[in-house]
Amino acid sequence: MVEHMFEQVLRQLSIQVIECELPNSWWGAYDITTNTIGLRPELGPTQRRSTLSHEAAHAALKHDGHSLTQERDAEELSAAWLIMHCDFQHASRIYNTPIALAHELNVLPRDVHAYVRMIQRTQK
Repeated sequence: MVEHMFEQVLRQLSIQVIECELPNSWWGAYDITTNTIGLRPELGPTQRRSTLSHEAAHAALKHDGHSLTQERDAEELSAAWLIMHCDFQHASRIYNTPIALAHELNVLPRDVHAYVRMIQRTQK
């Protein structure tokens, strides 16, 4: 099994991952003061992996708090960790919706949207 970059980040930053109930129906949260990521226990495998990667991105970016810019940055870093470009290129030749691409790539649609944003920005 291939280790994802976010798993290396979790280990290198000694981040503790726990399952817990979170406010506002959040799937995950990173607490910089305790260096802990909390995840909802009922997440499915793809939700869990994507959410864990997203929260690890917050940790790697040293985010303290919550803003639209921080969310965008965490989404894009997480997508870069989760999606291999060759896999994305291959899947995008077959599937033309974010949901279908997400299913094929075993990520969430938000990861596909973030990946597309990064590609579009680099093509300008």
